[in-house]
Amino acid sequence: MMAFRGWKWLQVLALIWSINFSYGQNVDSLCRSDEVCVTVQRCNETDDSGRFKGIQPRIARFCGPNMNNICCEREQLENWDADAASRAGQPTSGIMTKSIVGQSVGDDDERYESCGPNMECVPRKLCQDNIIIDDGRHIINPRIGTSECTKSLHRCCRIDQKLNEDESPYIAKLTNFKYRGCGWSNPMGLIPDKDTYEYDSDVSLFGEFPWMMAIFTGRNQYLCGATLVHPQLVITSAHNIRNQTVDTLVARAGEWDLNSLDEPHEHVVARIRQIITHEEFDPDRYYNDIALLVLEEPMKLAPHIQPLCLPQQESPKVKAEFNTGVCYATGWGTKKPNSDKLERVLKRIDLPVVGKAECQGMLRTTVLGRIFRLRPSFICAGGQRGKDTCKGDGGSPLFCSLPGHTDRFQMAGIVSWGVQCGEEDLPAVYANVAYLRTWIDDKVKALNFTLEKP
Repeated sequence: MMAFRGWKWLQVLALIWSINFSYGQNVDSLCRSDEVCVTVQRCNETDDSGRFKGIQPRIARFCGPNMNNICCEREQLENWDADAASRAGQPTSGIMTKSIVGQSVGDDDERYESCGPNMECVPRKLCQDNIIIDDGRHIINPRIGTSECTKSLHRCCRIDQKLNEDESPYIAKLTNFKYRGCGWSNPMGLIPDKDTYEYDSDVSLFGEFPWMMAIFTGRNQYLCGATLVHPQLVITSAHNIRNQTVDTLVARAGEWDLNSLDEPHEHVVARIRQIITHEEFDPDRYYNDIALLVLEEPMKLAPHIQPLCLPQQESPKVKAEFNTGVCYATGWGTKKPNSDKLERVLKRIDLPVVGKAECQGMLRTTVLGRIFRLRPSFICAGGQRGKDTCKGDGGSPLFCSLPGHTDRFQMAGIVSWGVQCGEEDLPAVYANVAYLRTWIDDKVKALNFTLEKP
């Protein structure tokens, strides 16, 4: 038996020798047409992805006569050589990923606070509409200021007018719901009675964007944002869930206030059956930063739980739709780059989509340097002071209005990374959903799902 195994090893060594000999005649035979066989050091030092030092080879395919070189992008090498004078003194890194792990969601105190004689602050849905004090004073997010009712969506209500859950007038909204199709927003939110409070411009109304999802760990810690695109399919960023499994994650649909159960319609928690990460996702440079989460069961659609439309494959027409549409990003991320404190209530910001050449030019003025190259799996948006996605928004959607509509949308991007938050002329970078649509379609076909067309 040992002699047989020794003979097999000789055959393997002979095969390796013959392969190496043949590659000595053509050192690029293992590389694609757009690659060159060079040393690992050469490929690393010419890197133009924004991660300049201490990185692993971009493509771990060895080549050369002794199999000690690697295949490296030809354009990367040519780009570096053309800008050889700028090689020295490049900074190490400037990328800020839009993610934050470990934010706990506290349980609400079950006791209701008093707001006057025989009055209590209760969830709005549990107070008869004709008794509600509806001047807006009591729906203030705690970060805005103090008020008689300190919790979102609470109202000062006479004790004898409190309702049980099954008596709430909001139940009728669920019973009478009729689904119209993907991408329809609820521009006035989902509060039936008039609400005269003037929200901050960056606060999303409850149920305004019903495709917004929140991904939590099994320990009830907020992980990242996500988007419902099919009753059983959620899209998020690959970098946020790369160390997770189906046993460590749950998805919440219909979420609005992370620290409350007082929304008019309750959020729904779903288990995840399968995680599908893009095979060419690069955890160092965030190329192809997309993952699909397949839910155990299809979501029951409701006024506050509906899918977002996906764009067609990238084309000049699709790019024009993004450029002319009104685009928003939503999420619970922090407003300040150096803070780890999430926003309690879902926020929204309107953002312009920025063209590739313009975005690349602006990013090159940052620590990313003059040779930084924006890859096609990215799309940019923003660049206005004080308006941006930031840490904790990772995985959340960027979406734009469909042609001819003001309240129907299609997905343009997935919050991925940025250099800073809210700086003028410095857009954030998102995974490019239209570019990745072919990959999405291939995975959806394998799942036997059908995606809606707007």
